Amino acid sequence: MLSKKIGIDLGTSTVLVYVKGEGIVVNEPALMATDEKGARVLAVGRAASELLGRGGKARAIRPVRDGDGVDYDAAGAMVQHLIGRIVGRQRIFRPDVMLSVPPMVTGVERRAMLEATMHAGAKSAYLIDKPMAAAIGARIPVATTDGILVVNLGAGSTDVAAIAQGEILALESIRIGGDSLDRAIEDAVAATHGARLQPGEAERLKVAIGSATVPAAETWLEVTTTATADGHNPRLRLSGGEVQVAIQAPLLAIAAGLERVIAQAGEDRRPSLKRNGVILTGGGALLPGIAEFLTGHAGIPARVARDPQSCVAVGTGMALDNLQVIRRGQHYIT
Repeated sequence: MLSKKIGIDLGTSTVLVYVKGEGIVVNEPALMATDEKGARVLAVGRAASELLGRGGKARAIRPVRDGDGVDYDAAGAMVQHLIGRIVGRQRIFRPDVMLSVPPMVTGVERRAMLEATMHAGAKSAYLIDKPMAAAIGARIPVATTDGILVVNLGAGSTDVAAIAQGEILALESIRIGGDSLDRAIEDAVAATHGARLQPGEAERLKVAIGSATVPAAETWLEVTTTATADGHNPRLRLSGGEVQVAIQAPLLAIAAGLERVIAQAGEDRRPSLKRNGVILTGGGALLPGIAEFLTGHAGIPARVARDPQSCVAVGTGMALDNLQVIRRGQHYIT
C-alpha cells in the first residue's frame, strides 16, 4: 500500500506526527509564523519559533488555545504543511489522516476539523478523542478491558476518562495543564520574593527541580527575574520544596477531577478500575511524583505510560488500523 497512514496530535504547545512504519516523525512547537495580517504562512513548528525569536513583524499563531479552543483555519493550514512535509509535493497517493481532538468539542467543530483535513490533502480523514488515543498509544487493549482510567496531562488542559470495552464511560476535561503549573510557580515567586520570573524560567524550574510530592532531597536552581527600574536583572536561588508547594493547588484540582470521573463511572465499575488502575500520559506525566500524588488522593494505583508524551500521537496512528469504534461514531470523511 503506497498511501501513508498519518496520525496527528495537535496540542496547545506541541504537535506530534506519527507515520505507520516510521514512528514519530515530527515533534515540534504547535506554532505558526504568518505575515502581519495573518494571510500568509511564513514558517511552521521549530522554524516558526526561530523566526519569531529573531523579532521583526511576523505574527505568532497557535492553532490550539488553552487546551480546547481550536482555530480551524490555522489548524487546517498547519495540517496542510505537515502533510506536505511528509508526503512531498507529488501527492499521487494521498494519505489517510487521523487527528486527535479534545473530547469536549462539538459536532459542528468536529465537522470543521474533518473538512479542513480533507482540504489539506487527505484521502480520508478521521477524528479520535485524545483520551482514547492516549490509551491506545499506551498499549491498553481498549476493546477488551473491563475498565481503566486515563489521565492525559497536556499543556493547556488535562483530560480524564474511564474506558471499558472500547467506549468512554465517563469523561472530564479540566482547564488545567502544564501551563497552569508554570503560572502557579510564577505567582508563588512573586508573592514570596516580590519579583517576576523571566519568560520560560517557571517551566525551567518545574522541569529541573519540580515534583508533585515532597522531594526526598532538597535541590536548588538559580533563575533570572525581570529587570528592575535601574535595568538590573536580579537572580534568585529557589528550592525544589518551594516549587512543590507552589503547584499543589492545580494538582489537587486534577486529582479532584479524577475522583469525579471514578464516581461517574459507577459502583459496578469501581472494582475493575481499582484493579487496572490509572495510566498517565502527556507531557505532564513526566513530573516526578505525579503517579504517587494521584494514587494517594484518588485511592487507585496510578502509573506513567512508557514514553507518555508520544502516546496520543502513536495511538492516533494505530487507530487507523482499527476503525470500528471511529466509524461507529461517524467522525470521519472519506
